[in-house]
Amino acid sequence: MSSVLTFHKILPGCEAGNIEAWKAFLADYTPMALHCLGVYSPWTPEERWDCWRAALRSLSANECGKLKEFSHQSEREFLVELRAFLQDSAAPRLEHAHDAAEPPAPTLQTLDELLVGLPLVHQEVVFLTLAGYSQATLEKILRITPAVAGDGLTRLRAGYARVVERNEDRCLWPSVWIGICQAARAGQTKDCTPLRQLIRILDGQASWYEKTPADEHRAKCRHCLERWTSLLEVSMRPWTRLRTTSDNIEGLLVDIPVKTGQGNRSLVNRLFGR
Repeated sequence: MSSVLTFHKILPGCEAGNIEAWKAFLADYTPMALHCLGVYSPWTPEERWDCWRAALRSLSANECGKLKEFSHQSEREFLVELRAFLQDSAAPRLEHAHDAAEPPAPTLQTLDELLVGLPLVHQEVVFLTLAGYSQATLEKILRITPAVAGDGLTRLRAGYARVVERNEDRCLWPSVWIGICQAARAGQTKDCTPLRQLIRILDGQASWYEKTPADEHRAKCRHCLERWTSLLEVSMRPWTRLRTTSDNIEGLLVDIPVKTGQGNRSLVNRLFGR
């Protein structure tokens, strides 16, 4: 988090065109964006930067219309929504040719078959492993021991040994997996647990009467499992080792409209009177 501006000041500041708010936004969330694109895309670092720039142009266009749709109440809600937005932004740029041929990519049906009957923590292990996370990172995200993670991977080993044994955090089938995540998000029903309630459960603030039915529902709901694992991912912040330099921030600001008279504006902004 920026030492100058808090989350609750950053988003309104960005929407007002404040350059300092945008600098804080870029410093805080560029590492998350690049990490996400690193896991869920096959691209080079330069291509990830290009996708992030395009996402920023979309977020800041039309007086930040898209950014205003995101949650402003909780940073973790915002990060889950930003992660989904990045996947949606990457999807049109991905091709099936980017996906590994072996082992074959999972489908919605094979995913359901892998998950059915498993305890919740083992479902989380399966989902995050197929998403691209190594066992070492998985243990940090889920806060579990290697033995527990190993039990959850047993069902995967027959068809996805290569995935289980991987040491890097990188999805083998980016185009297919993002499609699965999009389908899961689109499958929300009136019975699904709101994201804010999932945060309360994760933080131990929900009562047994609230948590139990939510857990039982999530064990059978692909939508809620996707949201929950996304929440775990952003809560544990596996991108914390990444940093955004001031030069990179200045480079990203070029395409973002800010109010005139706020510091040094880019040549593009000056030309268009922004």
